[in-house]
Amino acid sequence: MKSYCLYLFTQPNCPPCERLKAHVSSLTEAQQAVLHYVPLRAPNGNFTALAEELGVELTPTLVVTYEGLNCEIDTDGDEFCDYTEEPVERFIGANAIIDGLDDTIACYTYANPPE
Repeated sequence: MKSYCLYLFTQPNCPPCERLKAHVSSLTEAQQAVLHYVPLRAPNGNFTALAEELGVELTPTLVVTYEGLNCEIDTDGDEFCDYTEEPVERFIGANAIIDGLDDTIACYTYANPPE
């Protein structure tokens, strides 16, 4: 089973971010639980490490990542695995995120009950 993470990058004093948060608050608890809020900038003003890693420069931005393991066997036969996180989809701006959020949650999570 593939594992995905849905990151919502926001920042204070961002009216589109507040509009997005209001929309998210109207979702079911299960849907809200799969969304991970991440600040774009650290208190020192620099981009957070995750924002830099995923190339996020604007807020609000939704990034869907695939989480997996990359394993290799060395010459002694020992296996070493590293955690990987690869972006698979990105939405920039409150309108784009709100328009695609229901489908994105349905496609990448189990938050929506079967009909």
